[in-house]
Amino acid sequence: MVIYVDVLFIINFFITFLLLRVTSVLSKRNFSVIRAVIASAFGGLYSLIILADDISPVLLTLSKPAAAVVFLLIAFKFYRVRQFVISLFVFLFANFVFLGIIAGIYFLSRSDMIVIHNSIVYFDISARSLLGCAFFAYIFSCVIVRLYNRALSKKEIYTITVEYNSKSVTLFAFADTGNNLTEPFSNAPVIIADREKISQLSRGAKTRIIPISTVNSQSLLTAFKPDRVTVKASGFSEVIDNVYIAMSDDIKEKSFSAIINPKIL
Repeated sequence: MVIYVDVLFIINFFITFLLLRVTSVLSKRNFSVIRAVIASAFGGLYSLIILADDISPVLLTLSKPAAAVVFLLIAFKFYRVRQFVISLFVFLFANFVFLGIIAGIYFLSRSDMIVIHNSIVYFDISARSLLGCAFFAYIFSCVIVRLYNRALSKKEIYTITVEYNSKSVTLFAFADTGNNLTEPFSNAPVIIADREKISQLSRGAKTRIIPISTVNSQSLLTAFKPDRVTVKASGFSEVIDNVYIAMSDDIKEKSFSAIINPKIL
């Protein structure tokens, strides 16, 4: 069988991009198209390993997780070990699911369009078939992401990106109508965020002390004013300039790490 390097690169570029998109949704990581494209290009280059002969099995086995680490570092950067490990496991899980589907097709159909070499699965398809599959996969992924975003919106979960001093952190935020907290002097609204996830961004910032009252207690939170906060949900995106970020150690939920008042939108 003749192997066309350009087609091989394009197919694996697209597959890597799709897997990174799925990973960003499932692991709740901010998705940058530019960074994903660069990472996918490395995925396409890595696929050319099929052209190599007599590769050591040990080297081949080690190269796969190493390549996955490189893809994720390029696509999502590195913030914390725990967050990166979760993204890595999600990425590998998505690969296993994809490989399982392909293996099923291979064993059921014994199709000549599927080739397995160096423990890697490849396709021998025409350019027309490639474009058709790419278009279908793109539509399918868009539908899945749209449904996922609608589910988040119904649960009043938003994606917020906090920017300060040329740095940014992206968090999932719960919209709580009971959060009417404001900064006392400017009366600006306050977003409560997990201290662990926002403390690195706030280094060097001028802070304010904001009193907070709950049903059972009263306390003081340290807050700072970011350059801007971008709030995103299904169908809209809004930039908020006049807002404070209060750092708290009491947000224990796994589904979100910040609390906003939907009235600020």
